[in-house]
Amino acid sequence: MKDPSDNSPDASADAGWKAEMGRFEIVAPDRIRIWRDEFLHLHVQLDGETEHVDVKPAPAFPVSGAANYVSFLDTDDEEVLLLKDPDGLDPDSRRVLEEELGRAYFVPKITYVYQIEDSHGAARWEVDTDRGYRMFDVRDREDVRVIGGTRVLLQDADGNRFEVEDLNQLDERSRGLVDKEI
Repeated sequence: MKDPSDNSPDASADAGWKAEMGRFEIVAPDRIRIWRDEFLHLHVQLDGETEHVDVKPAPAFPVSGAANYVSFLDTDDEEVLLLKDPDGLDPDSRRVLEEELGRAYFVPKITYVYQIEDSHGAARWEVDTDRGYRMFDVRDREDVRVIGGTRVLLQDADGNRFEVEDLNQLDERSRGLVDKEI
């Protein structure tokens, strides 16, 4: 057990984390129900009583996927609820949540790279994805991020996102082109 008078950096970071998490009500999946109304607004109801209307779900850790939490935001982008372990939702709620997250976080997976060439100060990528052929411009190398050594996330000049799930799964030529950009 830690000494309460401990002022080390680890103790203050731990206290800060606990204080931040204390701001949220973390809700178990068996306490909520999720559905869309006839106007396609998303509803979340807590304990059969408190209802939040026109919310949008957002993974709490979208890039790393480090934790299994989904945040629900109101129309002012204020968090109204933090769901722990969405896999435990009832089947209808889970289906609606997965559809909403899929729509909000549509990220085509790059499967083949035809070419990457400089074009007017941006890198023009010509690729095949799991959603078909795409051509897009990446303005800055900072818009190409490597996660965990083999996963690559890209954002094009229009804000669209693309992903290479695993560099090792690309063919040798595609891998060589991507390696020059990271």
